[in-house]
Amino acid sequence: METFGGEEVAKTNLESKKRMRIVLILFFLLIIVLIGRIFYWQVVRGSDMREEAYAQQTKNRKISPKRGVIYDRNGEVLAESITVESISITPKNIKAENKEKTAKGLAEILDLDYETVLTKAKKNTADETIAKKLDKSVTDKVRTWIKEEKITGVNIYEDTKRYYPNGKLLSNVLGFCGTDNQGLEGIETQYESVLKGVPGQLIVGTDAIGNELPLNDEKYIPPEDGLSLVLTIDEMVQYITEKYLDQAVSDNNPDYAECTIMDPKTGDILAMAVAPTFDSNNPFTHTVDSVKEKWSTMTSTERTKELQNLWRNKVITDTFEPGSVFKTITAGIALEEGLVKDVDTVNFVCNGYLKIEGWDMKCWRYYNPHGRQSLRQGLMNSCNPVFMNIALTIGKEKYYNYLSALGVSKKTGIDLPGEVNGIIHQVANVTDSTIASAAFGQGFTLTQLNMLNIISVFGNDGLLMKPRIVSKILDRDGNVVQENESVAEKQVFSKETANAVLDMMTSVVSNGTGRNGQVKGYYVAGKTSTAEQGRGANKTYTASFVALAPASDPKVAIMLTIANPKGKLGHQGGAICAPVVSNILSEVLEYMEVKKDYTSEDKTKKVEVPDVTNRTVGEAIRMLNNAGLKYNVDVSDMNAIVSAQMPVAGEKLVEKSMVKLYVEGNDTRFNTVIPDVKNLDIVSATKKLNDANLNIKISGSGMSVLQDPPAGTSVEQGTLVRVEFRAVGIDVE
Repeated sequence: METFGGEEVAKTNLESKKRMRIVLILFFLLIIVLIGRIFYWQVVRGSDMREEAYAQQTKNRKISPKRGVIYDRNGEVLAESITVESISITPKNIKAENKEKTAKGLAEILDLDYETVLTKAKKNTADETIAKKLDKSVTDKVRTWIKEEKITGVNIYEDTKRYYPNGKLLSNVLGFCGTDNQGLEGIETQYESVLKGVPGQLIVGTDAIGNELPLNDEKYIPPEDGLSLVLTIDEMVQYITEKYLDQAVSDNNPDYAECTIMDPKTGDILAMAVAPTFDSNNPFTHTVDSVKEKWSTMTSTERTKELQNLWRNKVITDTFEPGSVFKTITAGIALEEGLVKDVDTVNFVCNGYLKIEGWDMKCWRYYNPHGRQSLRQGLMNSCNPVFMNIALTIGKEKYYNYLSALGVSKKTGIDLPGEVNGIIHQVANVTDSTIASAAFGQGFTLTQLNMLNIISVFGNDGLLMKPRIVSKILDRDGNVVQENESVAEKQVFSKETANAVLDMMTSVVSNGTGRNGQVKGYYVAGKTSTAEQGRGANKTYTASFVALAPASDPKVAIMLTIANPKGKLGHQGGAICAPVVSNILSEVLEYMEVKKDYTSEDKTKKVEVPDVTNRTVGEAIRMLNNAGLKYNVDVSDMNAIVSAQMPVAGEKLVEKSMVKLYVEGNDTRFNTVIPDVKNLDIVSATKKLNDANLNIKISGSGMSVLQDPPAGTSVEQGTLVRVEFRAVGIDVE
C-alpha cells in the first residue's frame, strides 16, 4: 500500500509540473504577443496614432481663399470674391437639455429645416456645418441671439463668396461657382486651376470634451488667393448688346437669341450674349416666366434640364445652318479663283430655279425671278441661283478646300468650355445638290462664333484669326504673369478679294436686303439670312444678320441670330435682325469713338467748283481744299501755273469730289473710259466713277437707272457723269 501511495504522489507531482510548464509557456507566449502589439502600436502605427490623438485634441478648420478677380478689358470688375461668414456647431459643447433650443433658434433665424438642424445638434461630433456664405447682417442676428440666450457650441467664422456686380450681364460667359467656391460653368470652370487659389487652415486646440482652448493654442496657415483674369470683353459694349438683345426676344418670341461682337483684326471678343439668360449670383433661380409658372409641378430632372438650357452658352454650344450669310464666302471663292473678275459685270441669270439632279432648286424669289445679275447684284438680292452656279463651276474639291481652310467643321479653339465643331459632308459624299445647297449656307451646320469669325476675314484683308476672350493673367499684386497674344490662323483670301467682298456687302446694306442695318454716319457692310430648319409642320426659321463696321476700316464684326421667331414681325433676317444690329452699332461705334464716314449733310452737300486757272498749283490746292474738294495734278512744282481744270468753274459737285488740274507746259489731256454704273447704289456708283478718275452728279435716290454719258464713252479725266437713281422694291429674303 505504501508503494502504491508513493507512486500516486509521484504521478501527481509529474502532472503538476507538466501543467506548470504549459502555463509558463502560455505566459511567455502572451508576453511575446504583448511586446509585439506594443511594438506595432508604438513603432509601426506610432505616427498614425499620434496624428489621431492630435486630431482628437484639435479642430482643423479650412479657410477658403479668395478666387481671382475677373476684369473686363478696361479694368472693370466682372466677378470677385467678397467676405461673408459661415456657421457651424460643436454638438459636444451643446448641453443635452439645450439641443432642441439651439436647433430651433438657428432654424428660425436662418430659415432652415428644424429637424435637419436638430439631427446635427444631437450628433457626438466636433463640428457640423449649418449654413455657408451668409451676409453679415444675418450672422449678426445669430450673434445677438447667442448673447441673449447664452448659447454654447455655435461657431461663426469668416468665409468668402463669389459675387457678380452686374448680375445677369455676361452670365453665359462668366458662368458661376458652387457653395464650395468651385467654378461650375463658363470661364469660372475653364480657368478653375488659375482662379481657385490654395485653401488655408485654422487649427484650434481642444480639451477632452471638445471645448476650444485659448487663442495661444491656435495655428493659422493663411490661404493663397487665386490669380486674376483680364478679358477682351468690354463691359459697356456687352451692356449695349444685351439691352437690344432682350428687346429682340420680347419683340419676336423666339426659342432664344444670341449676339457676338468681335474685333476682326485681332479676334478679340468684345461682347457675347444669349437671351434669355440667368443671374450668376442666383444661378438656380429660373428667369423665364413661362418656366417659373410650372416650376412647382416639375420633377427634379425636368428642372435640371431647364436650368442647364438656360446656363448653356449657345454661341459656342449650339449649331445651325447659316443660310444666306454664307453667300459672302461663295462670292469670295469666285473672286479668288478668277471665276468672276468684275463684280459689276453681268455673268449670271436667275430664272427662279436651277434644275439639279432632276429637281428644281429654287431661288427664294422664284415667283419673280431676279433675271440677269452681276455678282454684286446677286449678293444684294441674295439670289440663290447665282451662288449655286458658282459652286458647281468651282467644283467640290476646290470649294470644300476653302471650307476646310476657313475651319467650317472645326472648333475655333476659343478658351471657353463646351465649344462644339461644325458638321459638313465628307468630300467623297458630296453631290451636285449638296454643293449647290452649301453655296447658300444650307446642308451643314456651325456655331455662331465660327460663322462670325469666318465672315471677319473680309474685315481683315482675308486673314483668319483665332478668337480669344482672355487676354491676360495677373498675379495677386496685379502684375502680368501670362499674356495671350492674338493668333493669326491662315491667309484664306487675298486682300483684293477681301476688299471686293466688303464693298459688295456695303451695297447689301446701302440698297439691298440689309437696308434696315444702316447706321447714320457710317457705311456698314452686311448680309442677311433666313435659313429653314426642318420640313413641313416641323419647319422653323433661323434669322440672322452679320455686319462689319465701319466698312471703310472695320473695327467691329457683329452677328445676331434669332432662333425660331414667332412674333408679328415675321422670320426674315432683314426685317427682324438688321434693325437690332443697327441699334447696337449706333451706340457701340459712338461709345468706341469710331470716326464717322460722313455727316448727314455729306451725302447730299453740293459745292461749287472755284475757278483756279491762272493761279499757282499751291494756291489752287488751298482753294479746292477750302471748298471741300479733292485735286489731281501731275506735277510737284507748287509754283507752276494752272492752265486748265476739269470740271470747269461753276459746276456743282458732291463734296469731296475730285478736280483735275493741268499746268502750263504740261497740259496733256488724259482720257478714261466711263464704266457701267447702272443698277448700283449711290455709294457703289460713286466709288466706281472715282476709281476711273471721274466725278458724279447725283439725282434721285435708290438704284442707278440712267447715266450720261453712257458706259464705254471715252472722256477726259475729271468729267462729270450724270447718274439718275430711282427707288426700287427692296428684297427682304
